[in-house]
Amino acid sequence: MRIAVVLAVLTLCCGSAAAADTPLIMPGTWTAGASEGVTSKATGKDMARLDYGFAGAGYAFMIHPLDFAASENFVIEIPVRGEGAGNDLQIKFTDASGDNVWWVTRPGFVPSKDGTTLRVRPRHIDFAWGPAPDKTFKGGKRMEVVVVKTAKGASTGWLEIGPVTWRAEVPEPRVEAPLKADEALAVDGNLATGKAAKAVTLDLSRVRPFGGLKLDWAEAPARYDIAVSDDGKSFRNMRTVTLSDGGTDYVALGEVDARYVRIRGQGRLNEAGLLPLEMGIKPNALLTELTKAAPRGDYPRGFSEQSYWTVVGVAHGGARAALLSEDGAVELGPERPSLAPVLTVDGQRYTWAQAKVTLIADAERLPLPSVEWRAGPVKMTIAPLAYGDGKSPSGLVRYDIRSDTDTTIRLDLNLRPVQVNPPTQFLTRPGGFAPIRKLAYDAQTLSIDDQKLWLLTPPSRVTISGFLTGPQGATVSDADGMASAVIGYNMTLKAGEMRSIVVSFPLGEASPAPQVSGNPVAWADQQARTVRLDWQQRLGQTQLSLPKGAPPIADSLKLALAYQLVLMDGDWLKPGARSYDRSWIRDGAMMSEGLLRMGLTDEALRFFKAYAPMSFDNGKVPCCVDARGADPTPENDSHGELAWLAGELIRYGVPPAEIAPYWSQVSGAIAYQESLRHQNLTPQTPARFRGLLPPSISHEGYSDKAAYSYWDNFWALKGYRGAALTAEALGLTGDAQTITGQGEAFARDLKASITATATHYGQDVIAGAADRGDFDPTSTTMGLTAGAHEADIPEALKRRTFERYWSKTLMPRRETPKVYTPYELRNVGAFLRLKQPERARQALDMFFADQSPKEWFQWAEVITTPYRQPLFIGDLPHGWVESDYLRVALDLFAYERPEAQQMVLLSGFDPKWADAEGAKLDALQTPYGLLSLTARRNGSAIDVKLNAEAAPQGGFALDLTPFGSVAVRVDGKVVKPDARNEVLIRTPRAVVQLEPAR
Repeated sequence: MRIAVVLAVLTLCCGSAAAADTPLIMPGTWTAGASEGVTSKATGKDMARLDYGFAGAGYAFMIHPLDFAASENFVIEIPVRGEGAGNDLQIKFTDASGDNVWWVTRPGFVPSKDGTTLRVRPRHIDFAWGPAPDKTFKGGKRMEVVVVKTAKGASTGWLEIGPVTWRAEVPEPRVEAPLKADEALAVDGNLATGKAAKAVTLDLSRVRPFGGLKLDWAEAPARYDIAVSDDGKSFRNMRTVTLSDGGTDYVALGEVDARYVRIRGQGRLNEAGLLPLEMGIKPNALLTELTKAAPRGDYPRGFSEQSYWTVVGVAHGGARAALLSEDGAVELGPERPSLAPVLTVDGQRYTWAQAKVTLIADAERLPLPSVEWRAGPVKMTIAPLAYGDGKSPSGLVRYDIRSDTDTTIRLDLNLRPVQVNPPTQFLTRPGGFAPIRKLAYDAQTLSIDDQKLWLLTPPSRVTISGFLTGPQGATVSDADGMASAVIGYNMTLKAGEMRSIVVSFPLGEASPAPQVSGNPVAWADQQARTVRLDWQQRLGQTQLSLPKGAPPIADSLKLALAYQLVLMDGDWLKPGARSYDRSWIRDGAMMSEGLLRMGLTDEALRFFKAYAPMSFDNGKVPCCVDARGADPTPENDSHGELAWLAGELIRYGVPPAEIAPYWSQVSGAIAYQESLRHQNLTPQTPARFRGLLPPSISHEGYSDKAAYSYWDNFWALKGYRGAALTAEALGLTGDAQTITGQGEAFARDLKASITATATHYGQDVIAGAADRGDFDPTSTTMGLTAGAHEADIPEALKRRTFERYWSKTLMPRRETPKVYTPYELRNVGAFLRLKQPERARQALDMFFADQSPKEWFQWAEVITTPYRQPLFIGDLPHGWVESDYLRVALDLFAYERPEAQQMVLLSGFDPKWADAEGAKLDALQTPYGLLSLTARRNGSAIDVKLNAEAAPQGGFALDLTPFGSVAVRVDGKVVKPDARNEVLIRTPRAVVQLEPAR
């Protein structure tokens, strides 16, 4: 029995205005406002009008005070008319503190000149942000109407609202009365009883909200209508269903408020029930319910438990990438449907739940993942591949099927209106449902709305279905987006014989159709060879190799770099292909550092050149950029990050002439940052805030309320230094001196603030924010790494901070796993700089254990526990996390001590890595040229060979801490370690022998 699904369009609550008791907003002047680059104007009083204009991203708003104490149940009526379709409409309510915000959101709102009325009930109002422990909406002191620009929204428009009124309503009952019906058998709870009738009317006992109907038919009508009524007399039609194939119909109707429901159509209805409101307005909720009712494996894992996946894309393709699930399903592009295999072997059916599934990483650790199924005597390898260029890539999937015995096999490729990206993912590109509204099959091509699926291996059959209508021949239209197809391949294999199935699809709007002449398997082999060669060349400069038995440091390093290149969208570095399909200067600057160290200078420079011009005229650097343009949200780390990156590019060999055209943005960022800082240089400023940047929400942990984040201020300090270096390189000596002086003054204020905050809160550790006194070592690490100086943070506070992290966070997590974000990988770099190599390696081992999944050597943004608990986990892999790993993995072997102009070597080395073939790092890019290292055991000693283009001014500092007590010879000469337990090498090439001390 197939479960039928009808999805209706979501509406907030629209209709003609009704009489209400009380004005919500008293007549008075509205105040308009807007973000940078956006114009806004508010006029009117009881009928208020907002005129707006967007040059790029941003928002416009108008605000009015109110004094609204909400009753337990109520309705607010907001008449709205206007022009300008497709932008998001937000109605916000703020409490007296101004810190706590509740909102109603209408994505892609389309106003009309004739107008409509938004009816807002408590269920529509969500808590947006704020520190309030009680998130329940109880009223507000301010109402705000906001228009937020979307990628496809109108650039100009207007909204007129009012008069806004509200009325109290009867509270919702704690227990709903049971359904009644004029045909009692339809609601008797027995699926086996029913009565033939032309119509069935349900009585809900009161006007109440619901999302649709679940109808169990003994005999479904060829057509039936669903209508609703408040009084049982005047009915309004909600849906007409034709050609239902019977069984159980889940009919989603959107958001409905009614007392009576009439199902009209000659048939035999055994049972009728209501769908919860959520199932009517959220397809993912309905699909989750269907998953519960079906055998495990018939629906994707992500609708019942946590699922994991990886990207399949080309370099610089960004979101134009496919996804491969751990179970072998392939998503055909961003927010696109997926192909999921089902095998039938000698009559036995295998889905992902019955097959033995193994995840395979490429032997060369290139981003070419695959999945292997074992189904009885049959082994199937699912190998997707992305090929072509970044602007117009294409994808293919190859299914290689081999049997150990003579076997009859059927492979069904199920095209489903669901993504690999699971429904728990909700940012930017929400996961789960992926509508298919029209399917057509002709000449080995399946047309899926505006996308093609080329069946390069001719199928035995293709069956196309609508969810209500069942199989429909060569074409089906499904207005609800729930069409599906089964692409079938029948085969009989001899023992040891293999057969390959190949399909292909576009990943970009301009991706060409495959040009296949002859054997599609040979064509797929050629694509794979070309892609492999491309990745070998892109990832070939810096190489790390470790002996067998070592942790997966080298495997994860190579793939971390590859994943970042896959996620890079043209010139834009992005942390993800789905949830985080946006470019942040924060992520991009830190990703760029890793790219520079791995020799990919061009990618880092391209990102800087793309991002710098997005700065606002006042010097403010946007926190992120997407298809709408520059995001104006104030995040005060951004300015320092852009300026720091400019300096890093020059230090890693980019000619200053390449940066010169962007000096106005770099200097503007510093000037803007300096103006912000002066807001806290008044005599009234408390000591712990003095000279800091104002509060912002750049640190995601402070999204409830902007904070004096040390994260922001560490980046501000780096920004001063990067800008001063850039000015010096450009020959702007006066600017360099001015910015250097500003940076030195800021460094003093920052260090004094850290101490004052610890004193204020009676702590012996560094706080995450000066106004919170919280503990956040992952942010504190930015004061130790990426260009930070040793003296930037008080030494005692620094050491106690990471002692507490080790003893109070990491060690307890070994016993009791907790949800966390692997941005904590950065703390490995802190342990190295504190000369705690054993802790650094142990922490790294813990992070390796949480790779998701481990077989593909990648991390999500969030590590869940238990492993299968469904939660939002961010993109997988997450490019920013991967960059955190890449930098600390390199730090194990070489990191810079910038204030001394030194490269510190082998501070995280494990002497066991010198065994067998030893450890080798080739062609690491540093600010002083290329650096190569080898470490290999020679009898009882370890020989370290250094080969660099040039020695830094401060030399190479070989850290002896990991090696214990050793006697040291450099080029045959005995050398004594210094007070740091380091040996300083002033030459670019040297052989160091480390012999255990006797």
